[in-house]
Amino acid sequence: MDLTFIESKKDPGRDCFVYTAHSDFDLLGIDSLRGRSDRDLFGFPPAAPVGDTFAPHTTHMLVMVEGALVAGAELVAYSPLGLPLTEWPELAGVLRHSGRLVQCRLPVVRPEFADTVLPELPFGVLGGLFKGCLQWAVSHEVSDVVVEVADRRAVDKLTQLGFAPAEGSGAGGAPTVYRLNVSSLVARGFRASHPFYRYLLEYDESVLIGRSALAVA
Repeated sequence: MDLTFIESKKDPGRDCFVYTAHSDFDLLGIDSLRGRSDRDLFGFPPAAPVGDTFAPHTTHMLVMVEGALVAGAELVAYSPLGLPLTEWPELAGVLRHSGRLVQCRLPVVRPEFADTVLPELPFGVLGGLFKGCLQWAVSHEVSDVVVEVADRRAVDKLTQLGFAPAEGSGAGGAPTVYRLNVSSLVARGFRASHPFYRYLLEYDESVLIGRSALAVA
């Protein structure tokens, strides 16, 4: 039996990519994208704080279609600063039982692309964005991803994907924090019949995941 590893090719067809930001032009595009709405998909103002102290630990995941930036999100790695969660001091002890921990925040999408499905993005731009985030997490050996949610409309989708409320979060009206174990989600790709989970793990030349530094847990 020949077990030689040969990478298959999947032509992205049109100019359609999921990638990590690597230039000032990308960062300017992110600012423009965030300016199109007053809330991100988690229910928060879409702009990062001025002078954001978490910027050195942040990776921007983007989706581009025909040269236009249409979706993006931030992946903030745990560092000595902690994470930019509202309740981080109260939740640090619970969440730090994870290995490498990352927070996903500020997910935004151009309204006209919110429900767009393309041959290169069969589950839409949000599906492509999530695929990029997952493959980035796997390549960086991230154990858990956390999100902070103020908009209840996002909760159903998150729980379907395997996110669960972090113990003790949401007290006193604070936004609820949800946590996803990356290995558990990856395992769904081998067990679930839904094609979305196979799509998340499928090799795709249009997904360009760069390397970046992560704090060691």
